[in-house]
Amino acid sequence: MKKDQARTYKRAIALASGLLLQFGMQPVLLAGPALAPALAKVSGKNTKDPADKNTKLGKKLYEKGDYDGALDALLQASYFARNGYNPEAFYYLGLTYFAKGQDQKAVDALTKHCEQSIEKTGRGHLALARCYTRMKNYRKAQEEIGLAFRDTEFMDPLTREIHLANGINEDSAGHLNAALSSYREALGQYQRDWDNYEAWIRYSECLMKMKEWVKAHTSLQDMVKTRNPLIGIKYERVYLDIGICLLTKGNHQGAIEAWHRALEYDPNNREVHLQLAMLFESERHLSSAMNEYKRFVACCGDEDKERVRQVEQRIATIEHKLASEAPPAPVQMQYNQETSRPQPAEEPPKNMPTDPGF
Repeated sequence: MKKDQARTYKRAIALASGLLLQFGMQPVLLAGPALAPALAKVSGKNTKDPADKNTKLGKKLYEKGDYDGALDALLQASYFARNGYNPEAFYYLGLTYFAKGQDQKAVDALTKHCEQSIEKTGRGHLALARCYTRMKNYRKAQEEIGLAFRDTEFMDPLTREIHLANGINEDSAGHLNAALSSYREALGQYQRDWDNYEAWIRYSECLMKMKEWVKAHTSLQDMVKTRNPLIGIKYERVYLDIGICLLTKGNHQGAIEAWHRALEYDPNNREVHLQLAMLFESERHLSSAMNEYKRFVACCGDEDKERVRQVEQRIATIEHKLASEAPPAPVQMQYNQETSRPQPAEEPPKNMPTDPGF
């Protein structure tokens, strides 16, 4: 039986080779039954490509927020890649460096990704644009945004992300009208469909920078009332901005109420405490102002050292004012046995210091 199978196999090979030669083509040796066990061993699950394995691991760790672990895996993936070719690994390597704040390394990795990719890579150019914006290289960011639009289909959801990145770049460069237009593109034509929190909050804050307080306040109020799912919305930031809009219109009570709502979502929001402190100080509620300034310092920790230094100076100034404006100390009374009436205690000699100095 086995001999018949082998004989049939050889005849088939000979016939196929003859046909290929007839058409001017070179025959290719096909693997017969004898080679099947060897091929099965090569395709075993324990021989997985280490570059591919580390790429998948790095991507998974990046999405979990384990950037150090992702960095190790992705560097291994690029090391094991034949001829250094691994566009997927370089893409996530760039995102990981960006998340760690290492912008130049992110640019280098993402540039390799774009150079190696044989497909359109709008996402790679978008990531590069975000890097350049944070590096304050707005012209280069604009170039990458143009390339991202070029490599992205018109109806692709990535298009709105590119509009958002363009708005952030224009906003950072001080081009507020252009930024506002890009934020609107990122949000969509109809407000009833707006569901992008980052684009919406930046759109509202851009209106605030343009001192369009009424429009900004309306936009922020619509944000907290919408039924659309706003993924990642930070209500403390929204109510902070609402309070600022009300403050500019002179509505101090409304501003205070909005900021207290913000503290319900984040009791340690330092910006809210700072706004409350400045408002209380302007109204000469010095004790309340000092308490809010101290809360601001406590929430900052080691961050924002310059503003902490300035606020500590304000605290010292307020403490000095409170001490100078304090009412006179109550007079201590002692019982006089002769008159049976209380009378003031004797004052200390004038030349005697009231502060012992220790």
